[in-house]
Amino acid sequence: MRPVKVKDPVCGMTVESEKAPAKGTYQGQTVYFCSESCRKTYEARLKKP
Repeated sequence: MRPVKVKDPVCGMTVESEKAPAKGTYQGQTVYFCSESCRKTYEARLKKP
């Protein structure tokens, strides 16, 4: 199976889904991040009104 390349929604970096350093599930979708820092930034943005 070929690796799936996905875009980090915070910084825009392309990462391979299977090797992504961090991921989360939001609204039923798996979201992949290049780092734990980007994941935390994304979660903080979701919590803002």
